Order: sequence, then C-alpha cells, then structure tokens
Amino acid sequence: MRKLKPKYKSLFIGMGILIYMLIALAFSSSKANEQRCTNIEVEVLDSTLNRFVSNKDIQKILEENEINIIGYPLNEINTFIIEGKVEQHSSVENAEVFVNSKGSLKVKIVQRQPLVRIFPKSRTGYYIDRKGLLMPLSKNFTSRVPIVTGYIEKNYQDFKPQDLTNSTADSLLRSVFLLSQAIDNDEYWAAMSDQIYVSKNKDLILIPKIGAKEIILGQNRKFAEDLKILSTFYKEVLPVVGWEKYRSINLQYKQQIVCK
Repeated sequence: MRKLKPKYKSLFIGMGILIYMLIALAFSSSKANEQRCTNIEVEVLDSTLNRFVSNKDIQKILEENEINIIGYPLNEINTFIIEGKVEQHSSVENAEVFVNSKGSLKVKIVQRQPLVRIFPKSRTGYYIDRKGLLMPLSKNFTSRVPIVTGYIEKNYQDFKPQDLTNSTADSLLRSVFLLSQAIDNDEYWAAMSDQIYVSKNKDLILIPKIGAKEIILGQNRKFAEDLKILSTFYKEVLPVVGWEKYRSINLQYKQQIVCK
C-alpha cells in the first residue's frame, strides 16, 4: 500500500479538524437555540448616587408592554425592543439589554442625574438634569441636590420637552440651569450653596450657607465669572471685615460688588 505524501497527509488532517469544528459549532448552535430564559438580572450602574430605578420598575415595564420572556427561547427575545421600552422610563438615560450563556436577560441601566430641584409655587416640583433636560420627580427616591424656590409659576406639565442648553428655551429655567451648572462646576460654591431663590422680577438670588443672607445675581449672566469674583470676596474680604458684616451682596453691576 502506497503511503500518502506529507503534503496530502497534512491536507487530510486539516480537513478532519475543519469538519470536527463545523459539527461542534452546529451542535453548540443547536443547544443555544434550545436554551430558554430563566430570569432577569437588572444592574443599575450608578445606584450609589441615585436610586430612581429598581428591578420592580423593569418588571412593570415588561408587563405593561406584554413582553413575556421567562421560559422563551433566548434566540426569540428581541433585546432591541426591550431597550427602547426601558429607555422610555423618565429616570433612565441609557439602557443596554442582552442575553448571556446562563439563560439570563441582562439589563444594564444608567440613570439620569439631577442637577437641581425646582419648587414651583403651590405645584408639583421637578428636576433639571445635568444635560439641561426637565425631569419629573420619582416616588422611589429623592435626590439631594440644591433647590430653587420663589416666583416660578410653571409646573412640569406646562412644558414641552426642553433642552435648556438651547438659547431658545424658557429664559428663566435656562438661567437657573446655567447658574446651577456653574455652581456644580465650582468646588467652593458647590459646598457653600444652599438654595437659589427667584425674585418677583425674576432675578436669581443665591442663598449661601454663611456670610450674606442673599447674593443677587440677576439673569442670563456669565455666572461662572461671577462666582470667581465672589470667591475672591469671600476668601479675602469677609474674613477681615466679618462674616456677618453684609446682609446683601449684589453682582448685577459690571465689575462691581455692591454690599448692604
């Protein structure tokens, strides 16, 4: 019997390995198609900051949309549709949905992050989130963020979806957002600020934890620059003249600080 030449022998071995791999892949694929969903695992990636979304909320979303997945084959679950439904939740910024080899449906969620809480006069409040979008309050959780009170007449339902980073947005809320953003980005004033008050003529007034009882900032200003000037005044002047020296500090006048 003639022996195979080395090059033909290698070819036959390679073909055998390829056939084996194809059979194994087909078997594995068949088993995967038979695998069914056994449970739902929800992971809220930023749950240490806020707890707006829970496992029960996700279960409720699936039930309300008549999406049944427990016991269904994994390859028949439309994760794209589930993602879309989860992202319609008012506190969800982003969702990622996928199935794993253990038969679980995994739902990973990033929540919206409130920047400030608005208290309209005698009405239900709402948040402005870090992206400048209005956000309703949650029954599950109250975020510890600065509050805005005073002459704010409009409720959450009075607005269409708004992007307060846009100059065409409601001017008062845009000013509130820009001031809140400036405070959040300033380590000193993030620690020093308690509240923003909206006066009758719509001026924004910062209520600090110490020092003057009110700091008048006005509207539509370069708030980051105002806070830098104010920081210098608080660090260099007030310790000398006394923290209780002035009742009111006004920054509405260009390059001036008017104190009473």
